[in-house]
Amino acid sequence: MPPLRAIFPPHEPTPTKARVQEINKSRKESRSIVTAPVSAEQVCFPLAEQAALLLRQTEGRKDELAALITSAEPSRLDAINWLGLNRDHWGIESGLHQRLDISHNDDRCRVRNDNAMLVLGMMLRLSNSLFMQWRGYQRRPDHVTTTDFQSALSEDHHRPALRLAVHKHPDLKRLS
Repeated sequence: MPPLRAIFPPHEPTPTKARVQEINKSRKESRSIVTAPVSAEQVCFPLAEQAALLLRQTEGRKDELAALITSAEPSRLDAINWLGLNRDHWGIESGLHQRLDISHNDDRCRVRNDNAMLVLGMMLRLSNSLFMQWRGYQRRPDHVTTTDFQSALSEDHHRPALRLAVHKHPDLKRLS
């Protein structure tokens, strides 16, 4: 493999090399990618069709180099589209997944039983759905957190939570 300076940054996009420059959270960011077709045996990863090196350079931060693998064939996913998909996946990470990580300590969860994980996952997602609904009834919805929701449910010896769980017609507006 050639040294990184020889391939980063690519000057003109090709099916296997691309670079985008953009402003991300008020910082200049450059993302460069170099892709190559691979086989599952080469990279010891099932169904692998393509691998890539992604270099993220953000103003005021250390450069990040990430290795990526996909099952999409090079003819279906070129370098510039892969950069776009890589950017889009952060919407999931910063939305639902961040709420699971921060408010429910999802990454520190020690549940190992398959059925327990399934039930816990459903309950945490239900909790997030209820939070999103409750959040819409708040005066400043962009300033409330899932911790605020949990506190509202915990008031008066968890009476609001019990009322929400057992009432025939639960109403999240009454929690406000």
